[in-house]
Amino acid sequence: MTPATMAKREALKAKLIDIAEAEIAQGGIVALRARDLANAAGCALGAIYTAVDDLGELAIAVNRRTVDQITEKMQESVSGLDGEDADDLLVTLAQSYLSYAQTETNRWRTLFSIGLPEAEDAPGFHQAIEPIVGLISTQLERLSRFETSRNLDRNARAIFAAVHGMISLGMEPRLAAIDARDLDRMVSRVVATLSNKEDTL
Repeated sequence: MTPATMAKREALKAKLIDIAEAEIAQGGIVALRARDLANAAGCALGAIYTAVDDLGELAIAVNRRTVDQITEKMQESVSGLDGEDADDLLVTLAQSYLSYAQTETNRWRTLFSIGLPEAEDAPGFHQAIEPIVGLISTQLERLSRFETSRNLDRNARAIFAAVHGMISLGMEPRLAAIDARDLDRMVSRVVATLSNKEDTL
C-alpha cells in the first residue's frame, strides 16, 4: 500500500469516526448504519470496510472519545476548587458524572453496552478509566483514610462502581430500584456515606 493510499484511508477513517460520534450522540448505537455513514462521508458503501474492519470498530473509537469527554467534564467540575473539602469534591465529581449520563445519555449507554476491549495499541476499559478513578482517588487521599495506593485505587473504583450502578438503575425505566427523580439526592447521599461524611446524610 502506497503512502498516499494509507493517508487516504486514515483520513476516511477519521471522518467516519467523527460521523459515527455524531450519529451515536443523536440516536445511540442503533443509529450507526453503514449506508448512512457512507452517504454522510460521501464514499461508496464498500469503502467503509477499507478504512475499518466493521462498524464495531467505529463504535469503540467513539467510546474512547466518550471516556475522554467524561474525564474532561469531571476535571472541569473540580477545577480551581482545591481548597474545598475533599468530601464535597467527591460529591461534585459524582454529580458531574450523573450530569454527563443525563445530558449525553446515548453516548453513555453506548460506552457501557459495548465497552472497550483491550487492543495492542489501546487499553481495555479497566485501564481506560484510570483518569476518572484518579480524580476520585485524589480526593480519597486527602481524607487520609486509605494509606496505600492499592487501597486508594480499589476504593476509588468502588465509589465509581456504586455511583454508576445507581445511575444505571435510576435511568432504566424498566427497573424501579431507584426513582429517577431522586437520583441527584441519592448519588450525593451514597458518596457522602462512602466517604464517611455523616453530617450530610
